[in-house]
Amino acid sequence: MRFRDSRLLRTVLCALLLVSGNVLALDWTHINYHQVWVCPGGGPIPTFEEPTCKTQSFFNGDPQGQAIWLKASLHLPKHWQEGSGPYAFYLFAKASSEVYLNGRLLGTNGRVAQDGEQELAGRMDTRFYVPPDVIKEGENWVVMHLSSHQSLLRLSSPLHLAALGKYQSSTEYFGIEPHIQLSVLCVLVLGVLYLLGLRLSPLRAQIPTGLLWLFGIAAVQLALEQLRGWISYPYPMHDVRLILILLCALGFGCGLLAYLLRSCQVFIKTRLTILALSTSLTLLVVFFSPGFDQKTTLAVALPVLIGILVSGRYYYQARTSKALVLVAMLCAFLLAAILSVQSFHSLLFYIMVTALLGGFLGLHIRHLGELQTQSIIDQQAIAKLQVKLAQLNQADEKQYLNLTYGSSTERIDVRQLIWCRAAGDYVELNLEGGGERLYSGSLKSLLDKLPATFMQVHRSYLVDLDKVRKVTLNKDKAVAGYAFLYLCEGERVPVSRRLFAQVRESIE
Repeated sequence: MRFRDSRLLRTVLCALLLVSGNVLALDWTHINYHQVWVCPGGGPIPTFEEPTCKTQSFFNGDPQGQAIWLKASLHLPKHWQEGSGPYAFYLFAKASSEVYLNGRLLGTNGRVAQDGEQELAGRMDTRFYVPPDVIKEGENWVVMHLSSHQSLLRLSSPLHLAALGKYQSSTEYFGIEPHIQLSVLCVLVLGVLYLLGLRLSPLRAQIPTGLLWLFGIAAVQLALEQLRGWISYPYPMHDVRLILILLCALGFGCGLLAYLLRSCQVFIKTRLTILALSTSLTLLVVFFSPGFDQKTTLAVALPVLIGILVSGRYYYQARTSKALVLVAMLCAFLLAAILSVQSFHSLLFYIMVTALLGGFLGLHIRHLGELQTQSIIDQQAIAKLQVKLAQLNQADEKQYLNLTYGSSTERIDVRQLIWCRAAGDYVELNLEGGGERLYSGSLKSLLDKLPATFMQVHRSYLVDLDKVRKVTLNKDKAVAGYAFLYLCEGERVPVSRRLFAQVRESIE
């Protein structure tokens, strides 16, 4: 597979590298990228006046599959000699290298060779210590010997940066952005852990596996994207990193479309057809598109575009706020992807990825809340049905309560029982017609013997809900009780604040 970049891409990449540097990186002095002398490598340092040498842009230099010599000017103002140092020359390139400054060898990165068997792969981003007596005010000359025989991919611009700066880790050049993206990565990892926790809960069936995979793929892709800003690695690993990023982008794009098709309730057959066609189209476009950045962006943008069409149709049919929010989030995400098409996926892109997945998670959490609310309503409805069923059973069957007084036993029909009140070790039973009896035992033991139409409405009172005629709040603060139940015989029974809502729902 051959990866190519446009001239605009190289210019933008250089600008991004310059902008993303930290405060120390702003003091770096870069070589003249626009005019360098390039000669075939493998031998001694040329004079750069040979017929085989040519003048070109630094970013057009190509050591892939060969060795080259490269000469460039480096203009240093006076303060570089007066500075405290120490200094280093930085070379970011997919190549092994030797670097000379004003004719003195600064160091080697790997081993440069004319063929792959002799070459020892150097690091992608490296630095060379510069002795203070080597640099001078005004024009300085940098000579680089480069080779790159161990690549898996052929990039049109394998040379990224050549500059003089303060001596520090080469990864420090990328500035604060990797640290910000590390925070974004932590958010994605926390999202993965949260979804795993939900998957282990009783609500696991309501959490789609696709959302968990999207969080995981996004976290892996962001980690791969920022690997260069965290560690310095051999240049062949750069190709592996690019391939893995592209695969993650394809997996994220297709996974996102599959998730959207499921969320928009598309039929399974239609869902599989759309997913297969979209994946095929995305692979085709990605394969023939120029440049790694365009490939990774299109791998996500095309499925998102199709997802917007599917979500728009779903909103047209359902007219729900959820569908509208879904379309809005996807449009914003697509815009962020388009804005990053000419660069390595920027901080803005991954913030939008995190925001999009966070929006999806928010919609699901809201859905879970609605399910829990509906579950409570259903349970209350079931409880009411059970009370009604008990009432019907009570109407069909006669139930009796046995009361023991010494050696005698009285059997009363519970349908005559209206309400009960705890009185020490006994319970007062109030019957229709004004009759009263005493039950030897606790209020709780009595409740267990009565039909389901009886309910405890106060810590001292049981009431047959079939006998209730009216419920009112207590407006007379001089009388105890949050509310009162008025019964068929005209009696009034207090209701506690704690049980009032449950009693009212059972009556309704």
